[in-house]
Amino acid sequence: ILVTATERNDFDLHFKVRKSQPTSESLYILTLKNSQPIHLAIKDLLAQGAQHIYVSQFEYETPRQKVTPFTLVDNNPNYLSIEISPDTDGILRRLRFLSQDSIGDKPIAMNELMNINFRGKEGTFDRIPYDDLTNSGLEIKNNIIILTTNESPTLYTTPVGLLSETEIVATIIDNAIASRFIPDGNLATQIALLFFALLAVTTLLILLPSTLALASTFIFSIFFLSLSLWIFDQFYIWTPILTPIIEIVLTFVLISNYKSVLNEKTKWNLEKESLLFDEVEEMKTNFLSLFSHDLKTPLAKIIGITDTLMSQPLDPNLKSELEKIHISTKNLEKYIKRILKMSMVQSKNISLNKTPEDINDLIKKSVEQNQIIAQEKDIKLVTQLTPLFMIDLDAPLIQEVIINLIENAIKYSPAQSTILIKSEEHRDQIKVSVIDQGEGIPKEIQDNIWEKYYRFNDKQDGYGLGLFLSRYVVHLHDGQVFLNSKQNSGSEFGFILPIHEEL
Repeated sequence: ILVTATERNDFDLHFKVRKSQPTSESLYILTLKNSQPIHLAIKDLLAQGAQHIYVSQFEYETPRQKVTPFTLVDNNPNYLSIEISPDTDGILRRLRFLSQDSIGDKPIAMNELMNINFRGKEGTFDRIPYDDLTNSGLEIKNNIIILTTNESPTLYTTPVGLLSETEIVATIIDNAIASRFIPDGNLATQIALLFFALLAVTTLLILLPSTLALASTFIFSIFFLSLSLWIFDQFYIWTPILTPIIEIVLTFVLISNYKSVLNEKTKWNLEKESLLFDEVEEMKTNFLSLFSHDLKTPLAKIIGITDTLMSQPLDPNLKSELEKIHISTKNLEKYIKRILKMSMVQSKNISLNKTPEDINDLIKKSVEQNQIIAQEKDIKLVTQLTPLFMIDLDAPLIQEVIINLIENAIKYSPAQSTILIKSEEHRDQIKVSVIDQGEGIPKEIQDNIWEKYYRFNDKQDGYGLGLFLSRYVVHLHDGQVFLNSKQNSGSEFGFILPIHEEL
């Protein structure tokens, strides 16, 4: 449909977008003054050895025959008849030879419609006044001459604009002697080219992101059109250029709209999934909160009962079993507190209760709270604290982070080792480190340490929530956690907080 609808305009567009083209060097236009006898000029040119002389029938008629519209005169006169009639839209594009002859040494085909290869606008063929022929040094012998006068020319509308009758004769002769006539386009070839363009543009638009797809499509369009014009100029083969532009624009609009619809659909699905995820998270959080809250009371009763029983004289085996129950219940209570803490800090409505605090005080309190479990493994807790400015933070949450780091260091450190807790100020930041002498953590799993429910060593008690909650709390304070560890060389866990909130 596109080929059929745009073929004529597409043909014209090739001539409109290109510059004037080279013309035959053996072809000259000589201009006579209106008062000069044309038959004397012809006689003079024949004497100089002109190969052919073409004269418009409006300017010269032979006694033998009036030929429409052009006459060829030479030593053995014959007549070249050409039919040039505009198409239905009034534009001249084609011609038909009405006589069987040749132009120069090129034979012509009679009654065959030929597409004219216009070389440029009016004036593309230079005109030399006949009076300046001697001074111009023009070689007449064996060349083709078009003889015309200065009378008002007959003008024809062409794809390159208005051309005079003489300019059209020169174009036709040039086309004939240089074999420049343009063959009719092959429909199958045009459709194949359009299909290739469609396939290429569709592939670019679907596979590439929007901006890159637009740029790539533009570059491809320029390349395709430039190639079409180059083939036309070099080999006189017509290939469509207007039709691909229309095709590419339509393809871009259709596929862009299609991708837009897909993006909207994807966005809507993601929003629905996000809403569903939020609902599930809220249900999970509520369930954990209610479940944990309901467990706190019976656990407290179990702990109280075991404490009471253990304070009385009992059989050693029974007392040992009661101690196991007591320890397991305390661990379960700690786990429930962690779940409640996680539910609290992950709540969307959480707000930090920041107050000016000296982080060294929080470190001292955390060390005191962990002294008992450290003494059970004969581990020494050493502090190295640098005097620090007070900063705004949520003291209970940050202290929970420090306690958790110290507990982990005690848990994974060998007996009779030392754990160093440091604080220091560095480039407008406060750094807190807990350094142990444990077995260290392999490099390949260090990124997983901070994830929820991840446990490095299944032999140790724990639920994989401590470090996850620590990272979450530090991030709420716009800080960062860190880990430096080498296997069999201990580990350094810690966090960094900005001194000023704007940092």
